[in-house]
Amino acid sequence: MFRGLLTPRWVGLTIVMLIAVAACAFLGLWQLGVAQDEGRKEAIASAGSLARMPLSEVTEPHSAFEAEFSNRPVSATGTYAAELGFVVPDRRLDGRAGSWVVTPLVTPEGTVPVLRGFVDGTPASAPAPPEGQVTVHGTLGPGESPRPGAGLPEGQRSGIDLAILVNEWPGDLYNVVLLASSESVPSAGGLTAVPPPDPEAPLNLKNLAYAIQWWVFGLFAIWMWWKMFRAEQQPADPEPAAPREGAHA
Repeated sequence: MFRGLLTPRWVGLTIVMLIAVAACAFLGLWQLGVAQDEGRKEAIASAGSLARMPLSEVTEPHSAFEAEFSNRPVSATGTYAAELGFVVPDRRLDGRAGSWVVTPLVTPEGTVPVLRGFVDGTPASAPAPPEGQVTVHGTLGPGESPRPGAGLPEGQRSGIDLAILVNEWPGDLYNVVLLASSESVPSAGGLTAVPPPDPEAPLNLKNLAYAIQWWVFGLFAIWMWWKMFRAEQQPADPEPAAPREGAHA
């Protein structure tokens, strides 16, 4: 039966079917990517539109980081432990190469790592934070997993690894990173605020439906091609034989 596929007509129809299926698969994947991007934008916008609340009313020390915490506006009031601050080299922001500046903020409820900002290059030590009591406004983000690599000089770390900091910093540690957007007491150092990371976001259902629709079209093209081929290869029904003359009922 499959020898019929070698005819010029079916070779052409097969090529057309494969092109149609490939196009549907590509368009479905494109719509899936759009669904992911739109879902991420909606999650960031939704979290960012919430009213700013004190950190202690959103979470507590040692609690797990929840997905809805990403980009959540919060404030925290305390004093910086400047001697425990560090820089995270090899980071980029808007095409610039530089470092993150991280300092623990000690509050009455617990200690929170504050990503105070981005600085060009790799300073020998973290730029000094404001002295005395300070209120930090910003958004929440998760800690980072350990990053392999060579050892770094004192005052530098490869990332914000909360599993390590919980054993080194004083007080109970919040399991979040506060990405500072402003401080009630201005500080020197020319720091640039670091934007929030992309959250784990649900897919945009509208674009997800479009992706599924394209994949269904691709399956339909395969089904139609197979149905046409089978119909053409099936032998025609033989004509009924004429009754013989003189035959008795």
